[in-house]
Amino acid sequence: MPALQLTADLAEMPRLAAWVGAEAASLGLEGRQLYAIELCLEEVVANLVLHATPSGAAPIAVTIRLETAPLRLVVEDDALPFDPTGAVLAPQPQSLEEAGVGGLGLGLVQSFSAWREYVSEAGRNRLVLGFA
Repeated sequence: MPALQLTADLAEMPRLAAWVGAEAASLGLEGRQLYAIELCLEEVVANLVLHATPSGAAPIAVTIRLETAPLRLVVEDDALPFDPTGAVLAPQPQSLEEAGVGGLGLGLVQSFSAWREYVSEAGRNRLVLGFA
């Protein structure tokens, strides 16, 4: 499958959505599986955009691939290292009054992916999300 290369910028989100839709269609993915992949990819890239670039730093280069056998999403970037597989998740709000904006994305990624792997080496981060 061809990889998508982009910069971690909110303006890239429509291109990201179009790419994942086309890749998923070429693989015949639909329903819950497609939703899980789209949701996880949007959360991961949004976290890169919002949290992974120090002020004044060059834009983050991101490479994304959707692979099969097993079905997995691979996201590579040159951001500061951050292991989302070992992050402490925010507690689940018990009511709408307790719920705030943000802070639940990593929990969604954990809930919608079957497995996760992370490695950082030679200035590159690689996150692999597996799907059933």
